[in-house]
Amino acid sequence: MNHNTKNPPRWDRFAVLEFDNRDQIIAGLRSAGEPYRNIAHLLGIRARQVENVLGEVAALHARGMSQAEIGRRVGLPRTTVQDLLREQRVPRSTPRKTAASRGLSEMHGMQLDVLGWFLGMERNHVYELAKQLHDEGRIYELEDVQAGEKWVVPTRVTAARYLGWRPSDWHPPTGLAEHYRAVAQARIMLVGADPQLWVSERVLRHRVGKTATSSGNRKPAAVEVSTGNEPRLGHPHVHDGRFLGVVQGRHGWWALEVELSKKDPEHMDIALRGAIRAARDSQTEAMVGLLYLCRGAEVVKNVYAAANRLPSVEFGQLELTLAVDDFDQQWATFLTRYTAMREARKAASPNRRRRNLIHLAQEAQAS
Repeated sequence: MNHNTKNPPRWDRFAVLEFDNRDQIIAGLRSAGEPYRNIAHLLGIRARQVENVLGEVAALHARGMSQAEIGRRVGLPRTTVQDLLREQRVPRSTPRKTAASRGLSEMHGMQLDVLGWFLGMERNHVYELAKQLHDEGRIYELEDVQAGEKWVVPTRVTAARYLGWRPSDWHPPTGLAEHYRAVAQARIMLVGADPQLWVSERVLRHRVGKTATSSGNRKPAAVEVSTGNEPRLGHPHVHDGRFLGVVQGRHGWWALEVELSKKDPEHMDIALRGAIRAARDSQTEAMVGLLYLCRGAEVVKNVYAAANRLPSVEFGQLELTLAVDDFDQQWATFLTRYTAMREARKAASPNRRRRNLIHLAQEAQAS
């Protein structure tokens, strides 16, 4: 590893790179062997910003390594390492911060109102929580993507801590922001915040990548998958999520697909058949069914029409249950129960309201 920090090369064009690309550049430079000091100098940023992306100082400190050795490993003076660790010790973790950080990491991110439903929090407290998370470096600046509330997105370091691997950096894509919002809403009304009852699309994509890596001699640059939004014939299908719950009286692991718009028949056939095959062939969760939550009657009809076109030779004898329901109707029912429970708790026991609010989402979806 190159620890020469006396005269690092200066690439002035890096100084004007936009934030979205900068994180990728930092990770790339570090992978190429550049020490922290060189990276900071090249990009015209502080060592704290490099650490926020990479998290190596915190990880080495957690392993019991001395500050001097950490400095040698990452290419920083011991005093700078000391400053970075001192800043990291200030924030105090709480169960609510942990639940928020984990949920945001699993779902890529959530809008402020969705995060409030997810945690069972009063709306005026969600903003304060987001401010705390940002001050502690757990999330990026709140982002305006579409009409409605701003998005809360965890940093790459935060997501890595809860996912168990270093994911790609993510920011809400304008064309798919409404879909990610709806998937998070679906999770809330189906199983709430319990991580034991939910497998996210992010985790499912990672599994596909690991499978592709283990079957070849080297890691592919990217694994192309098929999804409900982008059906691709011949590629492994990734569900919008999987959950452990009860649908139509049947308990077990269900695959979830959220359909917000009508597809042409060819794409709908590819998406449905891929979703069924992925549920059928799952080696991690024993799937009992596939649930489609659709926006509007036309989208519901579109899914049923594709189901009627399924080839009986392959799909006729499957034990999987296909369930199709209206997303907006289900959400309205859930939100009515959620609001009623919140008001009941306020009236019955104001002093215990704060402690109990976090359980609202789970209780509302269960009732």
